Amino acid sequence: MSAPRVAFVVQRYGTEVNGGAELEARSLAELLRDDADVTVLTTCALDYRTWADHYPPGETAVNGVRVLRFPVDGPRDEAAFEALSARVLGGAERGPEVERRWMAAQGPRCSGLVAHLAEDPSRYDVVVVVTYLYAHAHDVLPLVAERAILVPTLHEDPPIVLGIYDAVFAAPRLLVFNSEEERELARRRFGVGDDRARVVGLAVDPPPPDADGARFRERHGVGRPYALCVGRIDPSKGSAELLAHHERYVAASRGDGLDLVMLGRSVMDLPERRWLHAPGFVSEEDKHDALAGAACVVLPSPYESLSIAMLEAWSHGVPTVANAASPVLVGQSRRSNGGLWYGDAAEYALCLALLAQRPPLAMAIGRQGRRHVEQRLSWERVRAAWRRALAEVASAVPSATPAGR
Repeated sequence: MSAPRVAFVVQRYGTEVNGGAELEARSLAELLRDDADVTVLTTCALDYRTWADHYPPGETAVNGVRVLRFPVDGPRDEAAFEALSARVLGGAERGPEVERRWMAAQGPRCSGLVAHLAEDPSRYDVVVVVTYLYAHAHDVLPLVAERAILVPTLHEDPPIVLGIYDAVFAAPRLLVFNSEEERELARRRFGVGDDRARVVGLAVDPPPPDADGARFRERHGVGRPYALCVGRIDPSKGSAELLAHHERYVAASRGDGLDLVMLGRSVMDLPERRWLHAPGFVSEEDKHDALAGAACVVLPSPYESLSIAMLEAWSHGVPTVANAASPVLVGQSRRSNGGLWYGDAAEYALCLALLAQRPPLAMAIGRQGRRHVEQRLSWERVRAAWRRALAEVASAVPSATPAGR
């Protein structure tokens, strides 16, 4: 069988994009580019809050992967969307009509991308739709259901209760999950059977051998030991709660505790504190330098289907401290023995104090995490699982004459 023609459909795409689902889509597209004829279909947007066009439309390449970008039909009205979300997600308004309006307001609506698939769905043997949440999945999946794989990145966030997502989970031929916890949630909420479910997950590359924590501290003026948080700085990612917890921890430690470094773009106002360092979105070199120098990596999000930052921390032998509200993060921590988890500010402070004051214990926990990543989470395993999934879907749909692009 010739290499399957595979389209990855994702709301944003690029090396500058700061988002877990988007990073997963890019990692998979690059991983499979030698096994399949890969094309990424995406919008011109960079900012998920507005969906304003940023990249030029048309064909380009990102790290050797063909990318087709389509303009967004219109930017999101943030105030109107937030007001509608409060009513819909709060339960005051429910039902098909208002949920369709909510989905349209959330976006991104991208009629050019939808038309590209609608005019000839068979131009691709397999269509991989990444993340269930946004309008691109809702609009695309009915067109390509028989040849679709959904990577839902599902977690217990408020929209999961909406009935509009029942069709999203019912449509694809296969669903590929990042963890057993995510897969069980899909079974419980959407009745996804074992015949359509595959648990694959992701891997991470080994850390650069020259990663240097001292270089990071000097570059960004971080003079004290620190806990590190990597990812978008956003209340929905637990960032505001993390700052409140860390402020209480610092006050209780009377100057002997860890500083907090937060890497990533911020969509919220950050306080000015001597213990807080927020250099923004940094290079890969800078990120790995920060990981190499961290006492621990904190994962404050209550909503995760997989944490790449957690895997990267363990690849450096750095222990993690996760929000216990996320079953996925707790499950990853239990399976690896590479991290602790907290349920409130007091437990957060206890975790940080334990790791900061007992370096041998912190090193032992970090080593367990690194062993887990090295022995159980390889890219070759992920690649083999995805090759099987692509072949399964491609062989199940009628063959078609390749269409022009």
